[in-house]
Amino acid sequence: MNISQSHLSRNIPLFYLYQFLNSFILDRGIWMLYLASRGFTLTEIGFIEALYHAVIFIFEVPTGYIADRFGNRTSLLLSQILGLLASGCLVLASNPIYIVAGFLLGAFVGTLQSGATSALVYETLKVQGKQEAFKKLTSRLSAIVLISMGLSGSAGGFLSDLHWEWVYIGKMVLHILSFLIILMIIEPLHVRGEEGSRETLLSGVTQLSFVNQLRKGYTFISESRPFLTLSLFGALLYSMSWSISFYSQILFQQNGLTNSTIGTVNGLETWVSAAITAVAYIGERWLGKKGSLILSASGFACCLVLFSASEGSVMVISCFFLLSVFISYLEPLLEAYLNELVPSSMRATMLSVFNMMVSAGMMITFLLLGILGDRMGVFTALQSVLVVWVPLLALSMLGCLRYTHSKNANPSNIK
Repeated sequence: MNISQSHLSRNIPLFYLYQFLNSFILDRGIWMLYLASRGFTLTEIGFIEALYHAVIFIFEVPTGYIADRFGNRTSLLLSQILGLLASGCLVLASNPIYIVAGFLLGAFVGTLQSGATSALVYETLKVQGKQEAFKKLTSRLSAIVLISMGLSGSAGGFLSDLHWEWVYIGKMVLHILSFLIILMIIEPLHVRGEEGSRETLLSGVTQLSFVNQLRKGYTFISESRPFLTLSLFGALLYSMSWSISFYSQILFQQNGLTNSTIGTVNGLETWVSAAITAVAYIGERWLGKKGSLILSASGFACCLVLFSASEGSVMVISCFFLLSVFISYLEPLLEAYLNELVPSSMRATMLSVFNMMVSAGMMITFLLLGILGDRMGVFTALQSVLVVWVPLLALSMLGCLRYTHSKNANPSNIK
């Protein structure tokens, strides 16, 4: 039985503020330029990014369990403390060891946030009996994230032109502010047990050990083909999307753009993405789940082929913006589809499994593009990778469509 929490509704505006501050990532559009300015080659940057996602791959599920066992709010608070330490390493980056340590610790920070953030939002709505509003809310939250990233892209580019150190001092300040916001968020509660022996627990928290949670998760994945196919589909799209977003920094620089201009381009791209994300739930009402999956996958793949064959900064930037349109439409919808399929007591853990799949894809895609890019150029490397990636995406999309029988998931599947 759920208990009504009079102050729980205040979580929503706090979520908006937290998402804005936590997504104000000053080095999002220029971190590859930072590494290049420190003397790293594309291959070395590729290995650092592969290690980054190796950390995510290894720790996604354990940190997801931390959120499911001790509370999503606890996981988010810990992430801000470690984020402060990671940014501090990059402020003191006189030695390559500090640089690598800062980036890898940042990866661990991401694992503490990935499943916990979405789970905390969903559980807040569920306790209030408003989980049907999740698509709308997550679309708005995603739009806020993108708006924040857009502003931070320009700000980060400007600060890097002054001095790289200011970028990471700024990130330290943002981690402190985000920590304070999380302190004000209320963790949803529910009551279990019979009259006289009732127990108040954090909503969605599991009582299982880590090993038993893993066993339960394995059983869930083996029995839930919709979750597995949607996760693989999303992993293929997101790993390529993120790789292109990062390598575009190098391509823009090769076309003569300055750091501040590159940051501004990335900022404008996020504004476009924010607009698409904010209305994605409306588009899904017309297209349905199947139509949305087909549109996002086919549109992204076609634009990616055009991007790989582009010449000149105008065409490259135009395709870059088109790619963001299709991936931004999918992001809040896919998040909702996955949440609808996952039981509360393992929500953060299973969302972390999805993020682990994305990281596995990034380790392969990003590193391969880096190694091939050093030898034959980024565009030629991308064209070579697409020969394999496009058929894999088509197969995963067909798998999703096979297990997608209705516009919306059955609410009875939410436990």
